[in-house]
Amino acid sequence: MENIFCGYYDEETEQDVPLQPNISEAITFFKSFIWENENSESAMKILFFQALGDNEASLQISCLEKSLWCISTSVSIRRRFLGPFFKRNTFKIFIDKNEDETESIIRLFYDSSPHKFAAFLKNSKG
Repeated sequence: MENIFCGYYDEETEQDVPLQPNISEAITFFKSFIWENENSESAMKILFFQALGDNEASLQISCLEKSLWCISTSVSIRRRFLGPFFKRNTFKIFIDKNEDETESIIRLFYDSSPHKFAAFLKNSKG
């Protein structure tokens, strides 16, 4: 995918996020991201990647338990000849993924076209 932007939500600390990371920067940032909250009342931290263009895709990562991540993904593909407002949306949530599985999904997000990533989401088990 192209034009991938990165952001995060963390109400406790500022984290040095690369705005438009390449795949190695994205994986490094995921691995170095501070997932633990110091205050038990703080909101869950979220790391997200957004690919912009005619077809859009997003990937949100949050940590539910230590070393287990929840990954929410979606792809919105424009239907040919129907204009920009008619899109086919594919959505999938992966729960309790370890670091290697999460890294694999990040790599697939970066290396795939929106169509291939949508096919992966349709055929995978959460």
